[in-house]
Amino acid sequence: MTDGRKKADIRDLAAEAGSLTESAYRNIRADIIAGLFPPGTKLQIDDLKARYGSSASPLREALARLISQGFVSVESQRGFRVAAMSAEDLADITLARQVVEPAALKRAIERGDDAWEGAILAAYHRLDRYVARMEGQTLENFTEFSELHKGFHAALIAACGSPRLLDEQSRLYDQAERYRQGMMQNFMIIGHGVLMREHKELMDLVLARKADEALATLHHHLSHTYEFCYGDTAGQEVRQTAPP
Repeated sequence: MTDGRKKADIRDLAAEAGSLTESAYRNIRADIIAGLFPPGTKLQIDDLKARYGSSASPLREALARLISQGFVSVESQRGFRVAAMSAEDLADITLARQVVEPAALKRAIERGDDAWEGAILAAYHRLDRYVARMEGQTLENFTEFSELHKGFHAALIAACGSPRLLDEQSRLYDQAERYRQGMMQNFMIIGHGVLMREHKELMDLVLARKADEALATLHHHLSHTYEFCYGDTAGQEVRQTAPP
């Protein structure tokens, strides 16, 4: 076998391994976010192999990645577990989102072009139409709403020009989504106008390039998950739990 052929085979094997790890990562993360693995659940490699039809190596690599993103914890000699959830944790996630997402939005407003504006309008339209169709119905499957809602928030900041800000916003959104989905399983969609009012206000301010008002509206909007889950403001929780 030639050296070129060997290198090609190695590249193919590496690509296949990376694909298997990515698939395992996405599957486990989706099930954690959806609440199929409750907080504290022990994640046994043998059980995961049977569930996802994967081998141990990509599963371990996927779990290591999920540890770095805050979805999984590891205990010495005790293995992997789904990360715990608490009011303090969600308050901290909210605080981080209120720093990262407005920073990205400010840059996007400064840099965004017509294509960016069109993508925001399209993302809002998809979310708006879904909420209108689902008004008064039970959200037994929260996944579609979640994807459309995340898509709208991602569209707002897509022109920020910072891959790291975009990655961090996505990671923090998914961490908050664990809480939102846990509280909204079997939740009935409230009035279409009520749910979409703030989203439309935010979109209109962004498209009008009213940066200060848009950032203030987004900062307030990001507090709703905490308020919905715990009935208070995230800022107060952070102040109460922060060290002196």
